[in-house]
Amino acid sequence: MDLSGKAVLITGGLGFIGSTIAHAAVSSGAKVTVYDACLDPYGWNPANIAEIRSKVEVIKADVRDRKRLDAAVRGKDIIFDCAAQVSHTLSMSDPFLDLDINCRGALNLLETVRKVNDKARIVYASTRGVIGTARKSPVDESHPTDPADIQGINKLAAEKYFLLYNKAYGLATTSMRISNAYGPRAQVRTGDYAIVNWFVKRALSGEPLAVFGDGSQTRDYIYVDDIAEAMLLAATSDKARGEVFMLGSGVETRFIDVVRLIEKLVPGTKVELKPWPPERKAIEIGRIVLSTEKIRKRLSFTPKVGLEEGMRRTVGFYRQRLKEYI
Repeated sequence: MDLSGKAVLITGGLGFIGSTIAHAAVSSGAKVTVYDACLDPYGWNPANIAEIRSKVEVIKADVRDRKRLDAAVRGKDIIFDCAAQVSHTLSMSDPFLDLDINCRGALNLLETVRKVNDKARIVYASTRGVIGTARKSPVDESHPTDPADIQGINKLAAEKYFLLYNKAYGLATTSMRISNAYGPRAQVRTGDYAIVNWFVKRALSGEPLAVFGDGSQTRDYIYVDDIAEAMLLAATSDKARGEVFMLGSGVETRFIDVVRLIEKLVPGTKVELKPWPPERKAIEIGRIVLSTEKIRKRLSFTPKVGLEEGMRRTVGFYRQRLKEYI
């Protein structure tokens, strides 16, 4: 798509998904501003924009800082809100931090846009975690929401803020419920999130992969470049205004099968089956796969990268650049 002449702001733009959107937006001709608080232990990394650093503006600031947001939001045509506390386990151990970043940060952005730039298009990076345990399969946009952890609850609240600001103030907001993302540029220092990438790092480092239970839990894995494409489509289509979309591959995959694929791509990898830790078991949802029908019909979006090809690309990326991510 052509974004020539468009001014784009990406909060959380040094992170996994945000930086991938930045690459896609630059390739589409946009003038890109990356806004990131650079908080540890999250996924921000200057290496994520190394190839496009001369083509983007970088602002080191927090979404909880209204004054800095005010200046960043002015004049922007499109805003991608990817700033978040994304660890499910950390949200349970430090719920007030999660509340502060995921709810207050989202409201700060919305209020700032409402007051200084109410014509901007805003796409919110929500999560399929707002669903919790699936009651039917595949999970579509009408599925009941019952998050299994604090992070899911706060992301759901933020999602509702975005929808409310569309209805009450006419802001052009869209919420994308992103499924399990994997691919280049994810943090691999800890296993608190982006678990597939964490396992790739461990395999490449000669460390064993610990699978909880028998690995039969399922997820819907989507390659990060496909996520970026869908986010850009949502930002440029009137059919996305005021809408929520499930964003996944539509393919249900057992976790153990992903691990065996890593084992295949990184020969010599050792896999260990271990009992579930209580804190992990308490928030485990079992099985889930997303419906792609609405996003396919409304935005003509279909994921392009299958799991095996995506994993091959992911392993190749970290094999070359692992030192930049540990």
